[in-house]
Amino acid sequence: MPTANQPGQATGLSQGPLVAVLGGRRSLEILKQLGYRVALVNAEIPLELTLLADVPIEVDLGDWDAVVSQLLRVQRSTPVEAVVTQMDSLVPLAGYLREQLHLSTGISFKAALNCRDKARTRAALEAAGVPSAAFRVVESVEDALAAASLIGYPVIVKPRDAASGAHLMLCRTAEEVKTAAARIFETGRSSALLEEFLEGEELVVFAYRSGGRTELVSCLDVQVGPPPKFVKLGAQQPSRISAQRLDAVRDVTERCLAALELDNWVATVQLMLTASGPRIIEVNPRVPGGQMVELIIETTGFDPTRLSLEVALGRVPFRDRPTVRQAWYRCLTFDQAGRLYYRAEAETEPVPGLHGPRQPVVELDVAPGEFVLPINHPRGGVFGRIILFGDSDEQLAHDFERVLGALSLRLEAVAEADGEAAWRPHTKCC
Repeated sequence: MPTANQPGQATGLSQGPLVAVLGGRRSLEILKQLGYRVALVNAEIPLELTLLADVPIEVDLGDWDAVVSQLLRVQRSTPVEAVVTQMDSLVPLAGYLREQLHLSTGISFKAALNCRDKARTRAALEAAGVPSAAFRVVESVEDALAAASLIGYPVIVKPRDAASGAHLMLCRTAEEVKTAAARIFETGRSSALLEEFLEGEELVVFAYRSGGRTELVSCLDVQVGPPPKFVKLGAQQPSRISAQRLDAVRDVTERCLAALELDNWVATVQLMLTASGPRIIEVNPRVPGGQMVELIIETTGFDPTRLSLEVALGRVPFRDRPTVRQAWYRCLTFDQAGRLYYRAEAETEPVPGLHGPRQPVVELDVAPGEFVLPINHPRGGVFGRIILFGDSDEQLAHDFERVLGALSLRLEAVAEADGEAAWRPHTKCC
């Protein structure tokens, strides 16, 4: 097995340009299908991926100098065309490697930091006049209380570097601000972000920017749960907003990505349609998470992962023909702690009596009989998801009920303390 001191030798059969992939089985597989050679870089590489990669490199991804050293050694014999990743935490490393390897495409280090650090995001948007939220960086609970008084309640408290709503809390009182800020500082972070609370309709846009031009791939209406966590309950594609509002969303997204200096890369952008127009909530420099990829593939013809690779390589993204006009994404959440029972076969077997053109995606994160926690519990949230495809709301609603019937979900309520004691982490993305 190659190590940080010994770069791997070519093992694949591809003869095309070499692309460095930071983690990511699917990126490796797609690039091989497209005829590229791949240098797969990760802390540990399974045997099957070692055999698939042309240059497998095992190295501590937290040691940036070691990663640079390994890829510079590879580059002496084979030029690296681009560095790609699908992991939020590795995007800054991808940008840093672009600079150190003197590459002409892919995300820049500055853009990666602008997106990854939510305080930098807000500052860049504010400087460019892009509608966003008022904010303050706080370094203590006392700072957070002062910032909340300045901005005005309610406020959002969240980490500067977290994505997907991790540790995000809506705070209506000083006591809630104390609790939320303390929880972030307890993770070892030295600062947090306190923001104005935006009200309106939430949207998620998947877009890419290439050669200084932004293109929207999809715009989804998002349903969110109750405060303080605002867990995502679902989404639908395409959005039902008017053409005029969609134009405004497109304009704000374009200005946002330009302000962050993102180019040759993709972004998942959360916006709030407020009374004064669309405003930016958050920007994540990656494809949407989990099964949202499947939803976008079927409704737009774009494979988000493939698109992200092609954009990073400076290629025109491939688009297939969409298979359906619309899709629903529905998350499984619970109002109380309990043991969840269901028919596990419904995740894999065909659901009878559907009206849609294809089987839905059904995915649960816990086995039958395991514990789930309430939606707003610190360790609660989403415990499964159902993605449905079709051509009308009526058909999708019918198929959703058929899937629920096939699952036969049943929650046996327990005391929350008992649920906490027996709960185990679930890792699938919502």
